[in-house]
Amino acid sequence: MAKSNILARSSILLVEDDPVQRAIICDLLHEEGARVEAVGTLAAGRDCLKASLPDLLLLDRTLPDGEGLRLCEEIRATPGMQELPVVLITARDRVEDRVAGLMHGADDYISKPFHAKEFLARVHGCLRTLDLQRELHLKAEELAAKNRLLLEAQERLVRSERLAAIGEVSLAIRHEINNPLGTIIGFTDLLLMQPAHLSAEVQHKVDLIRRSALRIRDVVRRLEGLKDDRPVEYIPGLSMTNLSPRPGGVGGESAGEDRRQ
Repeated sequence: MAKSNILARSSILLVEDDPVQRAIICDLLHEEGARVEAVGTLAAGRDCLKASLPDLLLLDRTLPDGEGLRLCEEIRATPGMQELPVVLITARDRVEDRVAGLMHGADDYISKPFHAKEFLARVHGCLRTLDLQRELHLKAEELAAKNRLLLEAQERLVRSERLAAIGEVSLAIRHEINNPLGTIIGFTDLLLMQPAHLSAEVQHKVDLIRRSALRIRDVVRRLEGLKDDRPVEYIPGLSMTNLSPRPGGVGGESAGEDRRQ
């Protein structure tokens, strides 16, 4: 990717108290098409960062109202600013000074006086790294979105397979159970219609048989009309399909029918 392409679409904040250095740096960056905002104090730099986060911060190490390293530390400790590239600009060129700047969170270190081409190359390098980080974040978000879609599709497939299995089982149950169940309910109804021939205890037991048969019939009906899989935890680590009647569902109708009869 060409250097000018990155600079031309980048916004840069320059915090430099020397008006001559500030003018030189601004001219270099403007020639490459970059948008530059230049201030001369830490306080003004903080205000600019709060108002709008740039793509790159060029920070003088020594400023009238304090050390630039303080602002660098604040940036690295502030959520939302931690990935902002920071390049320190300073006349201190000792190894200890370079290490101190990098340890306080700077991404690069430019010594004064600097060569224009080297300066632009270092700025370009930081912006290119930022571009790559943003691209990685975007790809990670896309991958996470695709993973969510895959999990949702897998969940729908599992649910569909479970419902298909439940449908096959319910068909077998309906075929094997409904006929004998109808016979049980029919004969208990006939017996209960002749209370004179039954003792109170026998009537009570026949009625219990009838109620139990109606309950089994309701479960079969709910299996026949099952449209979604409602798993509930039966025991820790083991789930089963919830066949409890829903409000206004089959279970409610059977209870009413039982009361009427």
